[in-house]
Amino acid sequence: MTLPKSTLALFSCSLFFLVACESTVNASPQTESVPAAQKPVKEVPLIAPKKQLKKEQEMIKFARKHIGTKYVWGGNTPKGFDCSGFIKYVYNKYDISIPRTTAAYPSLYYKKIALKDAKVGDLIVFTGTNPKIRKPGHAGIITEVGKHSLKFVHSSSSKKHFGVTETDYYKSGYPKRYLTVVRM
Repeated sequence: MTLPKSTLALFSCSLFFLVACESTVNASPQTESVPAAQKPVKEVPLIAPKKQLKKEQEMIKFARKHIGTKYVWGGNTPKGFDCSGFIKYVYNKYDISIPRTTAAYPSLYYKKIALKDAKVGDLIVFTGTNPKIRKPGHAGIITEVGKHSLKFVHSSSSKKHFGVTETDYYKSGYPKRYLTVVRM
């Protein structure tokens, strides 16, 4: 029995791709040096879609516009913010739901992540001024992440940084008060 040339060509082509794919999947790592032009391209980790990154950048820009706004206990408007009022105000503008008080933040802990995995826009949660009481008492929105650097914007009641401010986490007293980061 003789097969038509088109069928034979299709069969040969399929067999070639099957063998090529099989040999790629089962290939053992090469130990000899490969010229730079032939080295495989390093895989780049997946990042959030551009639309998501733009939203986070816009949110941080919006939050930073409020730097200097005075601290007001229970405040949740640009006339004055407490820490959770500021966070709720910023997140609400970007349709991110969050409880009004830091005391309710443990309800978000199902979305907590390691500090090393934090990204811009995440919520960073701290104890209150007494780090021995391991309950949420303060929080901020992460604005910058880098190697050995992390900044967050928050509304502080401290005399030194009264009101909405941006703080360098590692150059502050906050590491001893750190509780978690929540992916928002």
